Amino acid sequence: MVSLNKIKSLEKRFKNLFKSKADTKLVIPDKWVDFAKKCKIRSGGNVVYFNPYAYQIELVDLMLKRSICCVKSRQLGISETITCFMLWRACLNEGYLGLVFSKNQVDSSLIARRMKRMIEGLGLKTATENLRDIEIMGGGRILFRNSNPDSARGIESVVDVFLDEFAFLENAKEVYDSLTPSQQMVGDDARVFMVSTPNGKNGFYWEILNSGNGEIDIELICKKASDGTDKPFQTWIDDGGWNKVLIHWKTHPVYGNNPKFLDDINKKKKLSLATINQEYNLSFQDSDINYFSADIVRKCAIGHLENYNKDYFYFMGIDSATTGNDYAVCTILKYDNSCFSLVNCYRKREQSSEYHLYHIGELINEYKPTMVGVETTGGTGQVWLEELSKNHYGTQFRKIVTNQDSKVAMLDRLKLMLESEKFIFPKNSYLSDELLNFKRNGKILSAPNGKHDDVIMGVVFALTVAEIWGY
Repeated sequence: MVSLNKIKSLEKRFKNLFKSKADTKLVIPDKWVDFAKKCKIRSGGNVVYFNPYAYQIELVDLMLKRSICCVKSRQLGISETITCFMLWRACLNEGYLGLVFSKNQVDSSLIARRMKRMIEGLGLKTATENLRDIEIMGGGRILFRNSNPDSARGIESVVDVFLDEFAFLENAKEVYDSLTPSQQMVGDDARVFMVSTPNGKNGFYWEILNSGNGEIDIELICKKASDGTDKPFQTWIDDGGWNKVLIHWKTHPVYGNNPKFLDDINKKKKLSLATINQEYNLSFQDSDINYFSADIVRKCAIGHLENYNKDYFYFMGIDSATTGNDYAVCTILKYDNSCFSLVNCYRKREQSSEYHLYHIGELINEYKPTMVGVETTGGTGQVWLEELSKNHYGTQFRKIVTNQDSKVAMLDRLKLMLESEKFIFPKNSYLSDELLNFKRNGKILSAPNGKHDDVIMGVVFALTVAEIWGY
């Protein structure tokens, strides 16, 4: 038998629960722009109230009417706008279910944290603390998922789907197909927000963006928006009823009034011209092209092999291998008044680790490097790092862990240095051939079949530790 005190305790808990839900009930504005101004976002190193720009307000007006496929420059607050819009919809409708898809779980969590900041600023409460599933007390839910197609299976009655940086999802078509059943019950009210910066003229995002546009040429209007001969914000309805949207950085009232905006980006982020054009000027690169220009390679192939000189700093990069077909590589870079040069290179394959480590050790003794970078993503690299550290106690070693994103960033720095003629190498070196053969194939940067990129990677590892050191 339940005691009287137990019953009173349960009654008190239920009263407090209902009271807490009622306390979090805010008057939600009927207009998104009024709701947004109550939300807090991070901007310029500070947390401020969201005061949407005209293009963000116009984008939301479009999203209310139909699904969108948007091509945009970076740093325009588009993800912030869409997540704020979804939060507004969740606050208005307790039956609302939104779904945010990102490239990986890290990106998904970052977007979820932005929304949590807005929720906290509004004084709302959530039913859980889970960043993958945010439910507003008395309101709707928003789920945050990575690019795994199975993430959407079993979810029903999804009102809005946000596909962030969709061009960079290798399985974009599979992700999209898995979403379709989840929105069938919602009918005409269902929305898809497919948004991305350019990533080549291939893949499902490009297919959607480039189809059903009649006489409108996507590449041409992006080019005209970039060179200022056409409007930086454009929208039209395609043959399938989607709103196509183009948002160039010149749309932004602050960036657009700064004629040196791209120069500032170049200095701050150290991006190559090709990457700046892709991420800010809406440039669609070919899916299979040489990543390094032959003209630039030729211009920088003016160095020569050199012995150690105590007046300079040296940095090394090591890409390990053992008895397989890959080459074990150790590159030696000299730093001379803001310019790097490849002055020596060890490159051997089908040898034991002991053989490679002996000869690399000889180079360390000769060039006395300031720092040595060793790629450790594979198990061999970690073993080499430990062995070299033990045998060369006075030398600084740095572990380098690579993934697709970090590899692109390191290669992009090398590309920028070649373009600015701040990296030179011998004309007859292995590096020259590797640079000329290195390809961009869709989203992948690598040597084609039958070719190698081990020296390139050794160079970028050396440049990485040089940057860590301060050069």
